[in-house]
Amino acid sequence: MARPKLPSNSDTALAELITLSETMAGEGRMLIERVLPPPPEEFTQWAHYPKGDAIDPDSGARWFYHAHPPEQREPKEHGHFHMFLPLSAFGGLEPLATPEKDDPAKVVHVAALCFDTDGLPTHWIATNQWVTEEFMYPAEAIIARLDGLDMPRAGEAKGIAYLGKWLTCALRASRDDIEALLLRRDDALAQTTPRDHDAEILASLPFRV
Repeated sequence: MARPKLPSNSDTALAELITLSETMAGEGRMLIERVLPPPPEEFTQWAHYPKGDAIDPDSGARWFYHAHPPEQREPKEHGHFHMFLPLSAFGGLEPLATPEKDDPAKVVHVAALCFDTDGLPTHWIATNQWVTEEFMYPAEAIIARLDGLDMPRAGEAKGIAYLGKWLTCALRASRDDIEALLLRRDDALAQTTPRDHDAEILASLPFRV
């Protein structure tokens, strides 16, 4: 199967993002609807959707969607997409922190994109290391590898169309904000520790493409 070609700069990524959104709207199923379980199955808080995550077979980058209980969400927030680079992209570099649980996923968290109850993207967040039990690396190391967060086929194997491509385009259209988000995360991290459970979200920026 030929690998989809995605735009490499923010302007063309934004144009593709709009096209994908229009395509999904024309099919009557927007982004979140494509990942939520169909009735009568219920959407379960904390669970990863899809189960086992959506992993791009070429890049190894991945995403999953989940939601916190209502009392732990922002007003009108529904849930968020977490996005990760594979640990293999950081070969030879020493992480800032490593997972404490047994047999963790070999991933590096980049950002999460939050959605409201209307199904619209609202803001990006960067979380502390304990939140996703990732292998945490400095912002500069992640920024240098952002082009590898390429996941147009992530989700296709589980019957979820468009999601991986849409998220990849969103990241590329928001490249400057993602870099700023990661640098703010590191500034906040300098005032705490990766395992500080009182420090969950270290940085946040609006989704403004």
